Amino acid sequence: MKETMRNEFQVGLVADLRNSSGQMVFEDFGLEGLDAAGLPYHFLEEDNRPVNADQLEGVDAVISMGQPYVPSSFHTNSRLSLIARTGVGYEMVDLDAATEADVMVTITPSATRRPVASATLALILGLCHRVVIKDRIVRENRWDDRFHHMGCEIRDRVVGLVGLGHIAREVVTLLPAFSPSRIIACDPAVNADQAQSLGVELVSFETLLKDSDFVSIHCPLTTHTQGLIGAPELRLMKETAFVVNTARGPIIDQSALTTALQHGWIQGAALDVFTDEPPVKDDPLLSMDNVILGPHSSAWTYELFRDIGHDCVAATCAVAKGEIPEHVVNSAVLERPGLKAKLQNYKEQHAQNSNR
Repeated sequence: MKETMRNEFQVGLVADLRNSSGQMVFEDFGLEGLDAAGLPYHFLEEDNRPVNADQLEGVDAVISMGQPYVPSSFHTNSRLSLIARTGVGYEMVDLDAATEADVMVTITPSATRRPVASATLALILGLCHRVVIKDRIVRENRWDDRFHHMGCEIRDRVVGLVGLGHIAREVVTLLPAFSPSRIIACDPAVNADQAQSLGVELVSFETLLKDSDFVSIHCPLTTHTQGLIGAPELRLMKETAFVVNTARGPIIDQSALTTALQHGWIQGAALDVFTDEPPVKDDPLLSMDNVILGPHSSAWTYELFRDIGHDCVAATCAVAKGEIPEHVVNSAVLERPGLKAKLQNYKEQHAQNSNR
């Protein structure tokens, strides 16, 4: 790490970004970008959940993973200006509290788009080809049982996307190779012309549930989407339909989904996320052959974390120069005088450092 003056821009990295030896968990996370910019960084000593304000004392930006930030995480008049969040979820950050403390919260949609989309497609294909049960048939020496577990294809079937943001749009680009009959979506933030330009038909939520052979979840977890799919919604779906969730567990009522799978309301599901993570040991989902499960990491690749890290570092470097970074989710903070003063201070500091 390059040495700089103690009073200059300071970057904190959450504790779970390093292993027990004190080294970065990820092979390439882009920290050389901080070195090149002359920005000192250090790991927070403890992985507190929620993060407490004392950990962030003297820190201008923190690169963070899944740690919660609550009102008590923020000191008034603190230096903190940025929480650079890995991934696209931000429900673990109290955005109102962050805004009140003049702290921007950023996410990394560009880095996440392709890995999550390809993981979604992998899960759909795994359901189509009954990967779980066929793997078990071989391991349990039940070879002739293969005749009782015929699969299906995406071809000539309807794929429904709940949400049409960055990841869902990437899924749309991957699907044509598998020849679905229709790609439909519901998203209140997207109009019919925008959807049509992507080759997607915009429909109501009810129509999507009724018509889809594959329902894939791509919306954020909010007060409006929590429990979005419960027993009434699952009852609307075809008995031959599948649900795929790579977004957030509580978007689906997990108890209702378990009932639906046990009683044949739908054919199967693929879940990379759960209401409680990890699920309890006696969760019925763990013993079902018609369910593919992932530990909230189906999209994890070297490329994903390389790009996530580089994007978090780019956001941090932008703020250190007094600039507004990309993908600020609490946009109201940008109008606050306190944040503007912080950014102006960084801008002046950066100019002074550049003239040395």
